[in-house]
Order: sequence, then structure tokens, then C-alpha cells
Amino acid sequence: MNLKLCAGKDLSLLLFRPHHSPALFRLVETNRSHLESWLPWIREIRDVESMDRYIRRALTAYSCGREAHFGIWNRGVLAGSVTVERIDIANRVAEIGYWLGRGQTGQGLMTRSVRCVAEYLFRQRKMHRVEIRVDASNHSSRKVALRSGFREEGLLRDAYRSARGVNDVAIYGLLAHEWAETKDGP
Repeated sequence: MNLKLCAGKDLSLLLFRPHHSPALFRLVETNRSHLESWLPWIREIRDVESMDRYIRRALTAYSCGREAHFGIWNRGVLAGSVTVERIDIANRVAEIGYWLGRGQTGQGLMTRSVRCVAEYLFRQRKMHRVEIRVDASNHSSRKVALRSGFREEGLLRDAYRSARGVNDVAIYGLLAHEWAETKDGP
């Protein structure tokens, strides 16, 4: 279950393993105030043990072909995560989610990481469609989706509960033939 994707020089994506629990917990804890309003699941992560349970659950889902949770490693340092949160084998559709620690933003890391995971999903997992769903008020995440070659497809009203209340969700999509037309991705 060791899966590594290369997203460019000094940028790699590694499938989370239990030994990553301490580093991932430290990153979440350091960025809790930055992330918690966007990622409600972070409230459940209170110690290394809860992070370990999260990673083990993610590995079980990966072994069943339903999910894939990657750590983003920039120059050997854990910077954030890109997750394939839902893989629908029957319809060949997958959904990507992502986040970065505050100190790692603004460097293009997430755009390269999302493109790398999209390539993995289209080329290796043979997906037909990849989606990104983000809180409509999260303008940074929306820009990542567009820079990664996804098209905005609509707005799901009051579809997401967060620490800020009920929010709209912007949905982005990218189809396999659109990815292939760009040869090596957008």
C-alpha cells in the first residue's frame, strides 16, 4: 500500500500511512484556526491517536478502492493533503478535496498537487470524471480548481455545514477527454 506520486521537483504525494500520524497531527494542530472553518472533520482530531484512527480508516477505504488520502511533501516537509474522498467505480467518477498549512500557500503547490492526483485518477484509475466541491466562499480553493483545469459547473445552495453555518458549495468538473486533449494535463 505504498503509493507515491511525483508532482514536480521536490514535490511528492504519498499515501498516508500510520507512521505519518504525528507529523500530520502537528500540521493540523499548528493550522487549526486556519483550517477548522473550512474542514469540520478537524474538530474530531484532538491527539495523535485520533489522527492515527483517521489514517487507518482512510487506508481501509483505499484498500476497498473507495478513497485515497495523500500527504503533500514539499522538500521533504509535510505541507498539506489532497484526498480522493469518493471513488464511484460504477460511474467512473471521483471527487478531490485539498488543504495546505498556512505557511505553504501561495507557491503553486496545491495546483500542482491537484493536477497530479487528477492525472493519477484519469490515467491509472481510468476515471471518466473528476469533481471538486468547495465552500463557495473559499475563493483560494476555487482558484485552485480553475488553475488545475476544472470547469465551474454550478452552485449547490445550502449544501454544506461548517463552523460558520450552512454554506453554498461550488462544484467543478473535469472529464477524461478534456484532460487527454491537453496531453499532459492543463
